[in-house]
Amino acid sequence: VPPWINKFYVFDLSPEKSLARFCLRSQQQTFIISWRNPTKAQREWGLSTYIDALKEAVDAVLAITGSKDLNMLGACSGGITCTALVGHYAAIGENKVNALTLLVSVLDTTMDNQVALFVDEQTLEAAKRHSYQAGVLEGSEMAKVFAWMRPNDLIWNYWVNNYLLGNEPPVFDILFWN
Repeated sequence: VPPWINKFYVFDLSPEKSLARFCLRSQQQTFIISWRNPTKAQREWGLSTYIDALKEAVDAVLAITGSKDLNMLGACSGGITCTALVGHYAAIGENKVNALTLLVSVLDTTMDNQVALFVDEQTLEAAKRHSYQAGVLEGSEMAKVFAWMRPNDLIWNYWVNNYLLGNEPPVFDILFWN
């Protein structure tokens, strides 16, 4: 289950960098969700919407394969969604997920982190209001947040090499959506 923002291609960047290819070569029947690009019409979508979609996907995979359960991998917000769904299944006594693997999925949001240094309640409310009015949080805005989490790698490195030295920026497949 990919993050809501990176889409499916994060698991299949190129023939040399493909988790999907690795799984298939390892004889794992593989299904990857492709989340839609939200518009203003989906402004009310939240975690429960994605959980419901994931439930449908799990049921479809089980129907296609004829299996009673599946192994699931989730990355980032996809992992958070998987964790919530597995918790739901546990609460209702369903055993549809045999194993869950998480990649960069923050489950404990009470920890201090670098982004929290720049955010106060007023800033957070302003960001929520802006996103709601726009209907979505644009990828360019999200890219800025991620860049400021690692400014030496994702801001100053490019500033010095590209702008000051005039070098062509290298292709970076993980940040394709930028």
